[in-house]
Amino acid sequence: MHLAGRRVLVTGASRGIGEALARALARRGAHLALVARSAEPLEHLAQSIGGRAYPADLAELDAIPELVERIEDDGGIDVLVNNAGVSNIGWFPDADWDALDQILTINLRAPMRLCHALIPRMLERGRGNIVNISSMAGVFATPGLAAYGASKSGLTHLTHGLRADLRDDPIVLTAVHLGSVRTDMDDEARSYPPIRYLVERSKGRDITPMEDLVAAVVDGIERDRPEVRMPRAAAPLVAIANLPRRAGRLLFRRAPAKPSERDTGPTTP
Repeated sequence: MHLAGRRVLVTGASRGIGEALARALARRGAHLALVARSAEPLEHLAQSIGGRAYPADLAELDAIPELVERIEDDGGIDVLVNNAGVSNIGWFPDADWDALDQILTINLRAPMRLCHALIPRMLERGRGNIVNISSMAGVFATPGLAAYGASKSGLTHLTHGLRADLRDDPIVLTAVHLGSVRTDMDDEARSYPPIRYLVERSKGRDITPMEDLVAAVVDGIERDRPEVRMPRAAAPLVAIANLPRRAGRLLFRRAPAKPSERDTGPTTP
């Protein structure tokens, strides 16, 4: 994937990782379509990098197909970066149910809905890249992040499942597993007492610089990498977690990736 001239949709683009990715992709010559709830910072970012802002609340799942229609009316999307996410860290029994539901909606159901809306368009154009920003919290269990970890584990498995469905098609799927990166969300997580205990022992060695993460993700897009793992010291954990998925690929390697017309067509009485 040569990013120059390509149109890239980044969700959660108004701040943090999404903003940093959008700026890096724009420097590569990509045309950015930016989605986030916060309209003012999103518009400011769009103006500064020559992109287009589409303020939207991805929690409104039924509005996503219309959002995709509006974005595609301005130009087809070559790369989808599902970056938007919420964590709402805390002890699970004390959590408000609406907050837990929001985690699953923003972190898993919205990316799934965006993929469902965009993949047919990518198939029609004969190309596409989908990048799902997951987390190391979806690889190993972390106190205070039960729902968040479940949503990110689901996002990772969705990525692998789509790769199985689309293995014969020209769409690349990349799963990004990241640990601590200095953002407001990460600062909230690191202030939670059980996590703070480990943070104090690590003395910052566990934090991935934003510029390193962004460079790795951009490189992953350009090189069609199936996985991006940061920090690299934690990469073996992801590899171990992926072993059952690799076994599944071997198990189904000779099976068709999708039904044929013969399998799905009408039967003759």
